[in-house]
Amino acid sequence: MLDKKIILNSLKMKSLSNKYYLFFIFFAILLTLIFLREPCWFIEGSLKAYDFSYYKQGKLKSFSDNLFFIYPGQGALSFWTNLTHSTISLFPINTAKILASYLNLMIYLFIFIYIYFAKSILFKNYKHKIFAIFIILLSPPMTPEIWMSSAHLREYFGILGFILLFQNFENDKILVNKITNFLIFFSGICSIYAAALTPAYFLKFYLSKNKVDLNRFIFASFAFLIQSFVVVYFILTNLSDTPRFNFDLSIFYSYFYNVPIRSFFGSTIPKFLFVETEIYKIQYFNFLVYALFIFGLVITLLYLNKKRDKISNKIIFSLILVSSLIILGTIQSGFVGGRYAVVPGVILIFLVFRLFLIEKNLVLKKIFLSLLVFSLVAGSFEYRYFSPLPQSLKCEKNNS
Repeated sequence: MLDKKIILNSLKMKSLSNKYYLFFIFFAILLTLIFLREPCWFIEGSLKAYDFSYYKQGKLKSFSDNLFFIYPGQGALSFWTNLTHSTISLFPINTAKILASYLNLMIYLFIFIYIYFAKSILFKNYKHKIFAIFIILLSPPMTPEIWMSSAHLREYFGILGFILLFQNFENDKILVNKITNFLIFFSGICSIYAAALTPAYFLKFYLSKNKVDLNRFIFASFAFLIQSFVVVYFILTNLSDTPRFNFDLSIFYSYFYNVPIRSFFGSTIPKFLFVETEIYKIQYFNFLVYALFIFGLVITLLYLNKKRDKISNKIIFSLILVSSLIILGTIQSGFVGGRYAVVPGVILIFLVFRLFLIEKNLVLKKIFLSLLVFSLVAGSFEYRYFSPLPQSLKCEKNNS
């Protein structure tokens, strides 16, 4: 009997050892991929143009003023961005550049580590988790525009807010659940995208009637109220010159290309098919796109209604919330590409991932799998060498 216990304990220790061994190998690969995308970010350091502008402004203000500053182009609170700019403004430019890069890296790695170790009802095993991490690192929605930018960490916190929605609290320690509650609130004050997911947290509570989900909705609501106050105050004080809320029908054309198309096929292939061939100049082409967009949306909603999968419903609801935010809140009339398409693009990929997992029809399952493979392959090609915005990956020479 004693020998049996020793053998079982030995097997458990070996399994645990292998688990952490694989973890270190996987994260060594991640760090290598991040470093090789453009090594100068971590060797010399750099600030993108808008980060450098904020740094120069921050040098003229106190730490607390920087911490709660509302950037004119955002009109919402981005607390971690403010904390980063408040911190680096205390240092000379050469130190600030390096520090900003590693603070950005810290957020990327935190999100990856959370996904890897946290229990999830969406990513149930390590294969799922590794896939999710690679989507956030490599997929086409993760445009170079937001890479190594403190000002655009709000997109990453928006993705974190979505990931937290599917954290599995069953059999989890009380401390872990409390940390998750805090992260939900913190993501909300760091990103308007995460705050916009508050109704999804309510939907989760409404469906489960669980006390833990109620607590998470409450924490999300606190962040939502803070962001709502900031947004409304900013709009009222800048009502005469705000470029937002100028609705243009062409925005659905932009959305169709930048979210469903680019999320799975990247930029290179669609540009070759639609731009190089000039097919977009054909009469009524725009109306064809609108028709396809509406048809695709209706078919998707009917399909999800037939499936009656609670997780899929939460994902599509989250996608609708974030998409509504970018459509109404874009400062470029009729355009929701680039940084605006990051969070909805990633959510859409995870929706297809969920449908792939639950679909029993072999043909549909292969279609979903093909879309997921296309997304990773296209994103991998555009990650560095075929980037649609190669200049956004380059380090800039910043002078104090």
